[in-house]
Order: sequence, then C-alpha cells, then structure tokens
Amino acid sequence: MAAAVVGSALGLLLKRDRPDVSLALGIAVAVFALFLSFEVLSDLLDFLREVAGSAGIPNATLGVVLKTAGVSVVAKFTADVCRESDKASAASAVEFIGAVTAVYISLPLFKTVLSMLEGLL
Repeated sequence: MAAAVVGSALGLLLKRDRPDVSLALGIAVAVFALFLSFEVLSDLLDFLREVAGSAGIPNATLGVVLKTAGVSVVAKFTADVCRESDKASAASAVEFIGAVTAVYISLPLFKTVLSMLEGLL
C-alpha cells in the first residue's frame, strides 16, 4: 500500500507536465502491487482448496469460481487504466466484456444448479 501511495503521489506530480509518464508510472505501480500480492494469494488459494476439499466441493467448481474472480480483477484493473488515460468508453466496454466473460465462465455452475433443481422436481 505504501508503494501505491508513493506512486500515486508521484503520478499526480507528473500528470500536468508528463501525462504519458504518469500513466506508465501508475500501471507500473499497479503491476508491482499485484506481484507483491501473489504470496498472499497463494496462501489464500491453498486455504480455499483445503476448505473446498473438506466440504466436498469439486475442484472444477472451485476452479470456475476462481476463474470468475480472476476475470473480475483483470477487468477492473484494465478499466481503471482506461479511465486513467481518459478513455471512459473503453473502460465501460472492458467492464461489460468482463461481466459477460464471468457469466460465460459460470455457465457450468448454472447447468449444475439447474440439473439439481430438475432432480428435486
């Protein structure tokens, strides 16, 4: 978080005179923060796998949930970069595509739920 605050402050200082450098700095800081979070994400994934195994949740189901979460993070990051470069329409398109992709990835879960409901009827 400290790196993000320092990078954001530097970006604000550079934005008026060098908007291109400011944008590149913002992207670099965000990517750096993502790389720093990989260790925490690795521990979180291990915990989720353990909980899913204990609860009897199939790995395929957990995979769908994690892929959907990953698409959401990437879409949010990309949309924020678009907004930072004053491309609001591109940001909206990225968010829409991210939502459609998340629903598409989740289709197997929807099919499973529908099959379970049909079995109950």
